Amino acid sequence: MYIYIYIYVYILIYKYMYKYLTFFFFKMYDDKGLSYKIVNDNSVIEFSKSKIYNEIINFIMNLNESIIAVEMKPLECFVACDNSRGTNLGNNNNGGNNGNSNNNDSDKGKLRLTLSKNVYNIFELIKNINTCIDSCPPIKQPARFGNKGFQNFCDAYYKEINTQLPTILIESGIKNISEHYYQLSHYLKNSLGNKNRIDYGTGHELNFLLFLFCLNKLKFFNTSDYPHLVLVLYRQYLECVRRLQVIYTMEPAGSRGAWGLDDFQFLVFLFGAAQLSYNKTIKTDDVEKKEMLELLYPKYLYFDALRYISMLKRAPFHEASQMLYNISGVETWEKICSGLVKMYQAEVIQKRQIMQHIIFGNLVDF
Repeated sequence: MYIYIYIYVYILIYKYMYKYLTFFFFKMYDDKGLSYKIVNDNSVIEFSKSKIYNEIINFIMNLNESIIAVEMKPLECFVACDNSRGTNLGNNNNGGNNGNSNNNDSDKGKLRLTLSKNVYNIFELIKNINTCIDSCPPIKQPARFGNKGFQNFCDAYYKEINTQLPTILIESGIKNISEHYYQLSHYLKNSLGNKNRIDYGTGHELNFLLFLFCLNKLKFFNTSDYPHLVLVLYRQYLECVRRLQVIYTMEPAGSRGAWGLDDFQFLVFLFGAAQLSYNKTIKTDDVEKKEMLELLYPKYLYFDALRYISMLKRAPFHEASQMLYNISGVETWEKICSGLVKMYQAEVIQKRQIMQHIIFGNLVDF
């Protein structure tokens, strides 16, 4: 009889201590010092002249430079590396493998490319989006768009972030995690779309870029990881948010329709143009040719994005994506990339309607 009482009391104490420790743990990772600083056009101007703004632009430019002439590899080929550095993706001349790949006989010669431990842990965290989507199917509702099953998905994935991200940060050896966790988790959570409005746009994509930017600022990544940040982490993120957009019929946030670059994404074209820079074989107007889309989409982000658009929109390319069609008339990929960097600044990170929803704090502040 007494043993059952002891067990019952022990369980109660355990539950109480668990709740207390959980509360204490997340109290450490509070939102102190975080705020929405973009409130008017003057604050946008102030931000655009700040040191942190230049750091973000430099981060984008460094990512662009890291993927020039680098082809994509199937995401399922990437595995964790035993040491701190993963496979150098290389360039087209060496097939994308500089000697750190692993062909295991048990995998029948299947290509294996390694990621550094930190990149791989984030890769796995992003892939878990798919698991949460599968466990949270869309619900039956009269409204055609904005399926509220997305809110169930958000609840599930936010729990994954709260559970896994602190562990990933601790294992990486980053100091003062309590000062950074809330901001990092906020960017990742908000990169998936708005939970209440059930929409998605370039501002949400910007949150993902800031998530990577902050991790990089904390020395979580090495410069050798940069190609993987785009061609593995961003690409996996892109595939996951595409699923979210389709399965939960998410509304485009602030879309300009055929007059905009795209309903949902921007960075895929910017990075995609960087990837093709100085490529003399693939012409800028090849994007208009369906056979070229099918041939090149597994290797190049730009063609992957255009193929995806062609699958969603039945209208001819010049009607469905007028701006992208006009861009294809630019002579070189370098000029397209340079123009898209300027456009990204004007249409995204200098846009009050977008930046007013971005949180600022210790890692991103002005």
